[in-house]
Amino acid sequence: MLSLRQLQAFQAIVETGNFSAAADALGTTQPAISKRIAELEASLGVTLFDRDQRRPRLTSQGYAVRPLCAEILKLCGRMTRSLGDAAAYAGTLRLGITELIALTFLPALVTGIRRRLPCAQLRTEAKLAEELYEDLLHDRLDVVISPGNPPAGLRSRKVAQVEMAWMCGGDRDDVPRHLSIAELAAYPLLAQTQRSGLQALVNDWLVENNVRPNLTLACNSLSALCGLTVAGLGLSPLPLAYVQPRIEAGELRVIETTPPIAPLEYYAAYAQTGLEPVAEIVTREVMVAAENSRYWC
Repeated sequence: MLSLRQLQAFQAIVETGNFSAAADALGTTQPAISKRIAELEASLGVTLFDRDQRRPRLTSQGYAVRPLCAEILKLCGRMTRSLGDAAAYAGTLRLGITELIALTFLPALVTGIRRRLPCAQLRTEAKLAEELYEDLLHDRLDVVISPGNPPAGLRSRKVAQVEMAWMCGGDRDDVPRHLSIAELAAYPLLAQTQRSGLQALVNDWLVENNVRPNLTLACNSLSALCGLTVAGLGLSPLPLAYVQPRIEAGELRVIETTPPIAPLEYYAAYAQTGLEPVAEIVTREVMVAAENSRYWC
């Protein structure tokens, strides 16, 4: 069976030119190096060095093994470094985000993660909050950035929040500029599906104020929800800064409510799987990207 010591001995001989110098480089004896090479040749079933020469020379099989051995040792080195230095992590990093992040600071976040984790293979998935947490709990994601309190058993940290406001289409003259929550509930309310963190916030806000709304479950897309509101099909809670251009264009109008709806809080969450130091790097980059984005507070 191949061993790391055997491969290190082979590589040392290739680099130094002989068994004695290889032994010095590895801090061992020449007989020990000769034994490792003999074991390696037996495992592979080939002769790696022509020992009839004054200096050992690689055989054709030895030349074939040389680049493969160098690659294996390089990977072993990366593995060792990644255990002691999270920034050297070279595996796949599966990041789950919501649509709002994808529409706002995702490019800045990816840039930051690549700078801090240059060897990682980053993969992102955008889903609703409940789906993201479900994937995280079943080891289909490594880190999730999502609104709402994460499930028990996960490590988490609040990383950002976004100001919300109820809105209607800009040409809805029948909707007053200020509504109590009871008055608001008399209108058709557009909503995301129950698996959405945004919808969870809305539901909690309504329940806390003892209101049973005329709720229309419209879609699971924030962009589509915004479009439906612009079209005058109902009232909906939307991220204030994100839709500000549509407010200024007269396509949407803010409705002041009593009480106001709370900000939507986002958390970074991850399981205890050994990737915690890497997840902490991602968490910090999320906070930086959100802080530098005009859409978040």
